[in-house]
Amino acid sequence: MRVVRASLAAILVGLALAPAVLAQGPLEITTPFPSVVADPGSTARFTVTVTTDAPQRVDLAVVEQPEGWTTSLRGGGSTIAAVYTTTNPELSESTDFTAEFSAEVVIPDDAAAGANQVAIEASSATGVPVRLDLDISIAQVEGGFIVLESDFPSQSGAADGTFTFDLEVRNQSNQQVTLSYEAEAPAGWRATARPGGDTQATTAVIDAGGLSSASVTVTPPDDAPASTYPIIVRALGGPAVAEQQLTVEITGSFAMSMTTSDNRLSATVTAGSPVTLDVVVFNEGSAPLENVALSATPPRSWDVTFQSETIPLVEPQGSVTVPVTINAAANAIAGDYVVTLRSRSDEVNDSIEIRTTVETSPIGGLIGLAVLGVVAVGLFLVFQRYGRR
Repeated sequence: MRVVRASLAAILVGLALAPAVLAQGPLEITTPFPSVVADPGSTARFTVTVTTDAPQRVDLAVVEQPEGWTTSLRGGGSTIAAVYTTTNPELSESTDFTAEFSAEVVIPDDAAAGANQVAIEASSATGVPVRLDLDISIAQVEGGFIVLESDFPSQSGAADGTFTFDLEVRNQSNQQVTLSYEAEAPAGWRATARPGGDTQATTAVIDAGGLSSASVTVTPPDDAPASTYPIIVRALGGPAVAEQQLTVEITGSFAMSMTTSDNRLSATVTAGSPVTLDVVVFNEGSAPLENVALSATPPRSWDVTFQSETIPLVEPQGSVTVPVTINAAANAIAGDYVVTLRSRSDEVNDSIEIRTTVETSPIGGLIGLAVLGVVAVGLFLVFQRYGRR
């Protein structure tokens, strides 16, 4: 009787415990891509899912990895050592309970080409531990790199312009990369590089074998001399730094001004007598001025002569002085006149107006006085001779 009672008690205890044991259920740990190819110095990332048929805690551990490699399990923004499985609200008909985390495997720079394995073990309170093997094949060192290319790597224009380059970015490495960009320009220049398509973005995530774009904006200083300048663009964050050289050719800005050596725009001349001024032509641009022609528009019957009617070259920010002779007409009436002087190149031109005051010649005054004197003497003699009668 005692034996029967003991047997019944054992059966009842077993039946009571059976739901708890069954509740633990089978344990699975999976990843959709358990085998990848990676480059030395890169990080291989795996999305891992733990599945049970009842909600429970599952402990995690890295039980195998090559020497010098580092494997981290991450979830919710932290490094983790366990997960808790729950139902997926998007799969209302499913009876599975799941939890998801990522495994990040940092591969050393000196990793040799070949096959490697990382193992993660999952275990519940009462179940049998389950192992997930992650196979990572290391490619040859020369196999992974980032490519920067531009269909139009050279542009030209004036120094007061802005130059924009569009680059194609190809990830020819074996892993996803997060790239940032930088641009190196000559001193005094401004150059910015950023992912294409978004003026606010600072980095771009590109999958292995993926394609993206980058944009580079270059602004030279207004006084940049005419020349060719290199712009170096770099992509950072890949297996190695990728570079692309762009070229900006400054054709130069053109600006000209004209004045006199003492900055006075007036002159005084005597009718029939010349006066000489020094005219200065300034090159205020960044490109040289060639074959600058000088000309004048004087009043009728006046003569204006430049020592040289052509200036072969005026260097950027330089000047050339040319004497000009203004000769008023001999019969010019006293007063103010305007003489226009011009300078012209193929690109720019300028002009000034010289207000010219004409004074009567002193010789004419002397002649007039002599005539008056002769007339006075003649009248005196006439009165002397005929006045007595």
